[in-house]
Amino acid sequence: MGNNYELDPVKFYDKISSRYNYDLDSNPDNVKIRDEVKHYFLKNVSGKFVLDFGGGSGKDLSWLTRNGFKVYFCEPSRGMREIAIKNIQRGDSSSEVIFVNEGNSNFQNWDQANPPFETKVDGILANFAVFNSINELEKLSEKLALIANKNCGLIVSVLQVDLKKFFSRHFPFTIKLFLHGYGLATRIKDGENKMVVYLHTESKLIKSFSNYFTFVESFRIQNSTFRLFHFLRNDKEIV
Repeated sequence: MGNNYELDPVKFYDKISSRYNYDLDSNPDNVKIRDEVKHYFLKNVSGKFVLDFGGGSGKDLSWLTRNGFKVYFCEPSRGMREIAIKNIQRGDSSSEVIFVNEGNSNFQNWDQANPPFETKVDGILANFAVFNSINELEKLSEKLALIANKNCGLIVSVLQVDLKKFFSRHFPFTIKLFLHGYGLATRIKDGENKMVVYLHTESKLIKSFSNYFTFVESFRIQNSTFRLFHFLRNDKEIV
């Protein structure tokens, strides 16, 4: 089964970072998915400051800055973050992006005494299955609420779960992961590299975020395996 380090998403993305953009762009459906998320975000999020949470190699930075947002970029994988920094430095919008340092890129380290940055944001984007690398959704909700203004829009794209199909294909390995404390999850491999992927149903996501974020809507993106979720930061204070 291996240990947690071997299935760590951050380590996985570090190892594949050099070819991540090529692999992503080789599938034209990914361009359509990103485009739909972009248009939805721009239609539903206003204000000045946004958080690109789990921003990967920075593929959303160009359209975010081009549309007038000041972006806090948070990516725990050093390899992916370095690519994003290099890419944005080649353009003319580097002053509109603030890269959260490595220590604060892990949301588990955030608290009221140690936020990742002082500004409250008006929008949060978590694109392309970022939440599928995270199991503790209630804790994540609280941490994101720390840095979110009231009515901050949280736009998330996650892998859509068809439990019947999933269990018919992955049942033996899913049971192994469950018994090792991963919950409902599977594993993806890229050569010798592998990572755990946490699977979140619609009801689980809505319930996990309900303390600090009000659910607006969700829908399947194109005919893809992704589902978009829209939440708004509510009035509840963090104790």
